[in-house]
Amino acid sequence: MSRTVARALVALTGLAAAPCLLWGTPAVAARVTLAAPVTLAAPVTAGRPGGPVVLLGTSGLRWDDVSDTTPALSAVLDHDAVAALAVRSVRDITCPVDGWLAVSAGRRAADAPGPCRDAQVRRDPAPGAAGQVAGWDAYRARAAADPFGADPGLLGSTLSAAGRSAAAVGAGAAIATADRQGRTAQVWPGLPAGPQGTLDPAGDALGLARQVAAAITGGADLVAVDLGSIRDVGGTPGSTTGPPSRQEQVGALDTRLGLIIDTLPAEATVIVASLADDGTRPHLQIVAALARASAAGPALPAGYLRSASTRQDGLVQSTDLLPTVLARLGVEVPVAAVGAGLTAVPGGSSPDRLQHVAELDQASVELEHLVTPFFTVAGVIEALVLGALGVAAHASRLAPRARHRTLTLLRVAAVTIALVPAATFLANLWPWWRSPAPGPALGTAVTVAVLPLAALAHAGPWHRHPLGPAGAAGALTVAILALDVATGSRLSLAALIGGQPLLAGRFYGLSNPTFGIFVTAAILATTAVVDALRRRGRGPRDQALAVAVAGLAVTAIDVAPALGADFGGPPAAVPAFALLALRVAGTRVTWRRLVLIGTSTVLLLGVVGGLDWLRPPGDRTHLGRFIQTVIDGGAGDVVRRKLEQNLGLLVSSPLTLLVPPTAVAVTLVLWRPARWYAPALDVAYRRLPLLRPAVSAVGVLALIGFAVNDSGTAIPPGALLVLAPALVAISAHALDQDEHERREAAAAAARTPSTGRWPRSPQRPARGRGSGARRG
Repeated sequence: MSRTVARALVALTGLAAAPCLLWGTPAVAARVTLAAPVTLAAPVTAGRPGGPVVLLGTSGLRWDDVSDTTPALSAVLDHDAVAALAVRSVRDITCPVDGWLAVSAGRRAADAPGPCRDAQVRRDPAPGAAGQVAGWDAYRARAAADPFGADPGLLGSTLSAAGRSAAAVGAGAAIATADRQGRTAQVWPGLPAGPQGTLDPAGDALGLARQVAAAITGGADLVAVDLGSIRDVGGTPGSTTGPPSRQEQVGALDTRLGLIIDTLPAEATVIVASLADDGTRPHLQIVAALARASAAGPALPAGYLRSASTRQDGLVQSTDLLPTVLARLGVEVPVAAVGAGLTAVPGGSSPDRLQHVAELDQASVELEHLVTPFFTVAGVIEALVLGALGVAAHASRLAPRARHRTLTLLRVAAVTIALVPAATFLANLWPWWRSPAPGPALGTAVTVAVLPLAALAHAGPWHRHPLGPAGAAGALTVAILALDVATGSRLSLAALIGGQPLLAGRFYGLSNPTFGIFVTAAILATTAVVDALRRRGRGPRDQALAVAVAGLAVTAIDVAPALGADFGGPPAAVPAFALLALRVAGTRVTWRRLVLIGTSTVLLLGVVGGLDWLRPPGDRTHLGRFIQTVIDGGAGDVVRRKLEQNLGLLVSSPLTLLVPPTAVAVTLVLWRPARWYAPALDVAYRRLPLLRPAVSAVGVLALIGFAVNDSGTAIPPGALLVLAPALVAISAHALDQDEHERREAAAAAARTPSTGRWPRSPQRPARGRGSGARRG
């Protein structure tokens, strides 16, 4: 049997890599669109490929600021390719300096902790002279201490090494164009900040446009312009004493933007980007790009921007700007940049595009306030269901019929709860964020989605078996999540357990909590299938083969760059399914077999990561970038960053502090349920030999997933969202069947041994004629 298991593990490795081999071919890699995307990236050439690249940067500007009172922004929306820009930096609220540093480093970077500060630059009095960014050493030191591997000055130093020139108009722009020493060759003063760092409506907009024209006339290849920051400081419209209102700041910025765009040469590539938040709460920001046909490439159509780092039409991130600028100037993008060049996809009218990008921000903001209440309510409900199972298990005085109905109701409720994570994805088929009350609307959408799923889980013949409904719930969850990643992760983008664009974590594929849900559901579904095979008389070999097939399918979906794109998933998923296969086959778990499992896992990761690494740097996912990191000797830094992020998340909130003690308590109960007052689970273990191996597989998944992933703290709670209610449903069903069989056995024992019939009850003597004693 060990030879069979070894073959299954080798098959798991090879077949899981097969989708990645296909991914390298143009036919599979091509994206199906109505029109081919137009890229801002240009081939690397020895000379200047076209006109200058002009980056017009601001902060705090959102798409819901665009209206009839902002003609320049409305023109951008009508004629350019647009997107919502995720600007998440090291801190929850991204400051203007943080945003400019992200452009400079191509990674998350930030100023020193504390309130947002204005950028400062020391320069010669003459406009266009060299300048030194004030506090640059502090920026570099903070980047070295943070776990994101940022290298402030990467953009400026790369341009200088390639013989390209850069100019900055304003202090923030100087940060973006500075080299690693914090120096920018050409700096214009820009405009002073208004009160409390706001954009001053009284600023000299025409003078700023003249400075930009002078920078372009000087022949700079890249001209970065600081338009000023919109800060939400509670100003009142029309007030002459307090700070300017948001409306006044947006109007002043629109005026500056219009004047500058009118002065730009026709061959310029123009990028308008809001690089930071307004200081109150995180939002998705504005980004737009305009490029007319030139030697660098064709004109960008009016439509949506997208990038390989997000794979979403109308959603990109600030770290995509450095690769875009370098590629447009014909400079090779360094491997240290984590973003990807922007492309444009035509589509939609101006109102449709505005609604799409504005609603991305609206849904993301609303979702941020609903995640904690959701997990709190979900945890309370699961605790109540577990308590109800405990009460039902000890309620021996209930009549058999009432006890049966209670356990049946509990089983149905638990399966429904196990399907709630899948329903949170389906809820995004309805635009709940448009409701005046988004929270209740989302709750309604989840309820509407979960009810038919629950009905389907109990509809088939499998509902008669303890593992059937829970296995069906797992299969439905796997199908929904797999279909979502196969169609571009549209549902998970704004799901309660999905990507959450404001965090700028995962815009596609399987995030850590989604991975925990996906693989746990797959283990439950696989266990139910193996149980059905066992009941039909199939041997251990067929059962182990079924586990191996399920494991390779799940791993392939998780790791394939075109689907889950999850490099941290296989180290947890492969051992989980391999151990389940060993237990199902009745094979002992030895050190030799554990080494075989580990070797197969490493081989799988090496094959998939190597195939992804062979692709061009701009097309690699984080699988290929990790291989490059190992080649560059940065694997230790990656391990340190993952460890620091996990430890930091454990103490980030009261909810995460509950993860370790909860994990210990759950482990003790699952290990010895009879000792820890869980008799129903103990009954399920006795009646269902496959259940304990399945629970052990989920435990291995959660433990390894937590250890090897950054933000791995989210994997055990994700797994528990599915496993806990599923175990309640399975235990309730097993307990109900166990008591029914005991009653049947007791009834059989009470029958008469000779006839097998129930004994007749004693009869009274008949009264009437012929009865009684004869009278004399």
